[in-house]
Amino acid sequence: MKSISFILFILPSTLLAETLSTPKPLFFEDKSVQRKQAKFAKNSPNLTANTPMFTPIEQANWDQTITTLLVNKQWQALKIALEHYAKQANFDPILYRYAKGAMLRAEQNYDGAIQLYQQLLQAQPQLAYPRFDLGVMLFENKQYHEAKQQLNQAKNSLEPQMQPLVERYLQAIKERQSWQPDAELQYTQTNNANNASSEREVEIGGLRFVKNSDSLPQKAQGVRYGLGASREINLSGNHFVVFEGRFSGIHYWNNREHSEKSLYSSFGYRKLSALQSWGILPFFEQNWLASPRYSRNFGVNVEFHRQLTRQWRLSANFNHTQKRYTGGNIAKRYNGHMSGLSTSLSYQANANWVIFGGLEVSKDRVKDKAESSIRKGINVGTLIRFGNFASCVGLRYVKRNFLADNFYFPKKRIDSEYSVNTSLWHNQIRWKGFVPKLNYRYRKVDSNITAFYSRSNSEWFINVEKVW
Repeated sequence: MKSISFILFILPSTLLAETLSTPKPLFFEDKSVQRKQAKFAKNSPNLTANTPMFTPIEQANWDQTITTLLVNKQWQALKIALEHYAKQANFDPILYRYAKGAMLRAEQNYDGAIQLYQQLLQAQPQLAYPRFDLGVMLFENKQYHEAKQQLNQAKNSLEPQMQPLVERYLQAIKERQSWQPDAELQYTQTNNANNASSEREVEIGGLRFVKNSDSLPQKAQGVRYGLGASREINLSGNHFVVFEGRFSGIHYWNNREHSEKSLYSSFGYRKLSALQSWGILPFFEQNWLASPRYSRNFGVNVEFHRQLTRQWRLSANFNHTQKRYTGGNIAKRYNGHMSGLSTSLSYQANANWVIFGGLEVSKDRVKDKAESSIRKGINVGTLIRFGNFASCVGLRYVKRNFLADNFYFPKKRIDSEYSVNTSLWHNQIRWKGFVPKLNYRYRKVDSNITAFYSRSNSEWFINVEKVW
């Protein structure tokens, strides 16, 4: 127990220098500890992360070796040393669990690390600092209910200089389970607010028709807005109940009949951990076009996210939506349901560069089979920071095949959809958390029924976002 006692004695001497909302366990970050432990190096083997070779030493130096490797975060060497240490006659299970738990935490094996620290505290429940570290690991693994219990239990036994750090964790636990509001406001101008084809003439059955101005693309200027809030409440373990709500829309002051509003709400279950999450979220949505209620949707989202490695992240989403329109003629054709599946993979090349891409497929089944379709698509993009500037660019292609002949033309409609989204912002240009971004959005649809469905839309806008 000499080494474990020494670690617990020296660690409280220095707190974290960084200002972090979720600070890390002290024994992983305290640089002063490394300097204080330097005297052990003279009696320790040359074990480093780059050259994990183990040299036999005197039994009396084992605890010192484990301590030095632990404090200096030489995890590969520590792994080898622990394998040998467990075979020694004077093997100390407390030090072994403490060091191996720290190593597993560094490898992001939270379940294994938490289990070892729980075993350690079952044997030695009076150890306050391992209990604090256990609370930190539970916090990082999203087990807020248990983390709060461990931190409160350890708090009174810790030295005074540790109290502010414990309070930071307890406050972070409270904040992460409180309502998280978000707001958005942007100026926008578009050359096709009504998503119409620019073809002026349509030929049907040998007869030529000329579109009126209302059937051609219409320019518009306005504001897009949004206000929402979400909340995740930890029930126990990694289990959460989730609430989400948002009111959003776009108001064109010079083309009000194409203004839109939407009210969205969802309530469901989500399981969260440090590396993975999945959830089932039923939802309801009410839409307005101009002033009248236009449609309502309800359904369920099933989501999955997994941090594969420190660089790679996988996401998937399944959505099922029931669509109901209020207008009688529209409802007769477009009431139905849509199911879709999308997957995405992102790679963080470095701290300033992320690359992402994904696939999607969906099936839209409505009462009018000619308006039912299957969509298959692909998207790629990148997020990059250069100095204080940051930019995000996304490209998307979708092939849409309709299931029956069009009402006006004796053939099935086939659309190819292309879209580009870009945004640019400066990290130092902000006011009270509000960040302005310059955006450009372009969408083009090439259809085999050109006169009705081929169209394009380009839009410049500046938006201001804030997430509390």
